Amino acid sequence: MMNSDNIYNDEWIRNGGNNKVHITAIVNDNVVLGTGNIIGPYAVIGGNGEIRGKDADEFKGKVIIGNNNVISEHVTIQCPFDEGYSTKLGDNNIIMAHTHFGHDVCVGNNTEICTSTVLGGYVTVKDGVKIKIGCLIRNRITIGENSIVGMGSVVTKDVDDNSVVYGNPARVKNSKK
Repeated sequence: MMNSDNIYNDEWIRNGGNNKVHITAIVNDNVVLGTGNIIGPYAVIGGNGEIRGKDADEFKGKVIIGNNNVISEHVTIQCPFDEGYSTKLGDNNIIMAHTHFGHDVCVGNNTEICTSTVLGGYVTVKDGVKIKIGCLIRNRITIGENSIVGMGSVVTKDVDDNSVVYGNPARVKNSKK
């Protein structure tokens, strides 16, 4: 019988700040990592974004990860193009498997981003948002505070605070005010 305290010793490493990073995860040198984060198998954080006409070695920005986030397996979080910018993930977020953050994405605090969601470049997700399974968020979109994006939605326009949207294209179905 295994001791539950040792179950992950062969697959997980701890680095500064009491972070738990799976040995198959890639956390690049351009990542600033807070404390208490869990980064799952095969996650790639800090890889280059894709911008037409830009070479991989031109990406100079940082990825800033706050505190107490769960970043599940196969999540990708790209770095920004410009040196003075950053891709950001705040505190206390759950980022589920197979989710993709494009370059220059900014996610606030206390969000839940479900499996197989894609956030295009320059997307802003404000505090308290829940994005359900399999959503596509077009580049340069803002999802307002405490909003919900329903499963399978394709978001092509900004979402106001306290809204519930779903569909293809996503439309306001309800306001949580």
